[in-house]
Amino acid sequence: MFMRQFLVVALLFLFINNSFSQTYHNEWIDYGKTYYKFKVGSFGTDAVNGNAILKKGMVRIPYSTIAAAGMGGTPSEHFQLWRDGDEIPVYISKSSGSLGSSDFIEFWGEVNNGRLDAEMYRDPSLQLSDYWSLQTD
Repeated sequence: MFMRQFLVVALLFLFINNSFSQTYHNEWIDYGKTYYKFKVGSFGTDAVNGNAILKKGMVRIPYSTIAAAGMGGTPSEHFQLWRDGDEIPVYISKSSGSLGSSDFIEFWGEVNNGRLDAEMYRDPSLQLSDYWSLQTD
C-alpha cells in the first residue's frame, strides 16, 4: 500500500514539475562546441532621421580579429553565426580552407533588443520597452 502511494506521489510530482517548465532560449547550444562573442561596436547614426542611432547594418570581422581570438587556423566552412537561437547567414571571403590575412567574415548585424525579456515579467504588458535588452547588448 505504501509503495502504491509513493508511486502516485512521485508521478504527480513529475507531472507538476514538467508542467511548469520554461524555455531559456539556449536550446540551440551544442555544449561540445566552443562559441565566441565579438563586440562589433555601433553601426553609426542615421542622418535622415535626425542622427538617430542605427540598430542594424553590415558588419565585417577582419582576419586580424579572428586570429587574435585564436581561430586563425579554423576552416572557413566551420564558421556559423547565431542570434536568438537562429542561425544567421554569413559571407566568408574564402569558401573553404583556412582564412588568409586579407580574408574576412561579413554579415548583417542588429543591436540586441529586449523582445525575449518579456518572458521575465509575470504580465508581459508591464515591460516598458523592447528596444533595449535588460540582459546584454
